[in-house]
Amino acid sequence: MPVNNSLNINSSTPLVLAWGGTNANLTASNGGIVYTDASKMAILSGTATADQIVLSGSSSAPSWSTATYLATLTANEFVYASASNVMSQLATANSALIVTNSSGVPSFSSSLTDGQVIIGTTGGTPAASTLTAGTGISIANAAGSITINNTGAMITWANISGTTQSAAINTGYVVGNAGQTTITLPATAALGSIVEIAGKGAAGWILAANTGQTIHLGSVATSVSGTITSANQYDCIRVVCVTADTTWIALSAWSNGLTTA
Repeated sequence: MPVNNSLNINSSTPLVLAWGGTNANLTASNGGIVYTDASKMAILSGTATADQIVLSGSSSAPSWSTATYLATLTANEFVYASASNVMSQLATANSALIVTNSSGVPSFSSSLTDGQVIIGTTGGTPAASTLTAGTGISIANAAGSITINNTGAMITWANISGTTQSAAINTGYVVGNAGQTTITLPATAALGSIVEIAGKGAAGWILAANTGQTIHLGSVATSVSGTITSANQYDCIRVVCVTADTTWIALSAWSNGLTTA
């Protein structure tokens, strides 16, 4: 006699989880998510808002996120909140930095070139720019570097052993000869050019103006192509050109009796 192994279940009682059931009477929800609590299955109702994701409930029922997320992503772009609970992508830019405007909205700066840095603007968007060289300064921009040099009147010192010396601009001279040493100002000198003398030799020094030049020492001036002579071994003087090529004045002098002629 044939054996009927089929089993018909017709009951209003849910099948328990252990037997492969739900242990609950469930109602379908379009787009809903099936989950379980401690004893039965349940359904998180579907959401009408696209791109929300399911958030865990810390051992309790899950929920939909308030924020909406991106369905796709583009390589190298940044994801950020473009509005409350809205995720967007920020298009990338080559060799650039992220900056924000006065409202905090992010964007990429322009592509930076050699020596550029991001410089802030009060109440505005920082921008890529190079540094500006001021008076007496030079700036050299290169890939990944900025070189700043002082091009102003930096003094280079030289020890002279002879008794005559043609001075160069922006140079200081230590007079080392035991005999009196004459130092003649350069014939060509731009405004701001400096010459210094530091006495060391026992007989001192003479600072001579070049052809057509005068040197002013306070209220006293040399004659044209005249001289200033030290009084003591360690007398010092510092002069600056105030009219190109022709007129010099003493910025400082240490002596108890310089002589002008």
